Amino acid sequence: MLLRVLIAFLIKKQAEFRIYWSDFIVGLCIKFIFFLGALYAKPIQNLDEAITRISAFSLWYLSAHVVSKLANSPLEEAYLGTLEQVLSTRARKWHLLFGLIVSEIFFSLIWIAMFVGVSFIIVRDVDFGALKIDTLLRAIVYGFVSLLGMVGVGILLLGLSLRFKRVGAVTEVLLYYLLVFSGFFVPEQDVPEAIKFLNIGSPLSWYVRGMLSNDWRDILNPFLVAMMWILLGGAVLKSQWNWARRTGRVGSYV
Repeated sequence: MLLRVLIAFLIKKQAEFRIYWSDFIVGLCIKFIFFLGALYAKPIQNLDEAITRISAFSLWYLSAHVVSKLANSPLEEAYLGTLEQVLSTRARKWHLLFGLIVSEIFFSLIWIAMFVGVSFIIVRDVDFGALKIDTLLRAIVYGFVSLLGMVGVGILLLGLSLRFKRVGAVTEVLLYYLLVFSGFFVPEQDVPEAIKFLNIGSPLSWYVRGMLSNDWRDILNPFLVAMMWILLGGAVLKSQWNWARRTGRVGSYV
């Protein structure tokens, strides 16, 4: 059943790409504008900085797709009148959640690969051939853990969207806050103390810290932050799902 659900979500996502491909291209161009703006405002000095900024921005790009999809899915399905149809299938609810997350990540990786490829071309005066295996492994491990944390944030917003239907607007504010203040656009030492305090709960901020650190023991902190968001998101989703069922608001878009 889980495999069938996943295949169904992949087919649905493929249809979205086929119909709205121009929108995705525009989104990719906008991301390049942001990246180029940061690149020219603060030029990259060395290989480690190049890898950190490119990989961190790519992680944010991927996270933005996943978090936005989770936050907006109930409202989108309710508008289309298909939410109750989806929920009435024999699939378990966590199967649906898993299929939605995995399909979004899978297809978003297409755009991430395009972004990374072009970024390596436009970032000059950096010898990417000198990339160390340890740096690459750190990017993969810290990236996976931080993505788990962002998925937890998305699940929390998904739960809130069952009651507050306009959560999508708040989601954009949150995502661009993370973009600017997670440490790969504006260095953490240059932001106000209040922002540094808030960054304790930012999975993306912990990713940047991990990439700038040579100590693998630092992985414990982003892992704990990720688990915190997943547990909090799961608790909020469960409580708001029970509320929506009790009040008959599951399929409502207002």
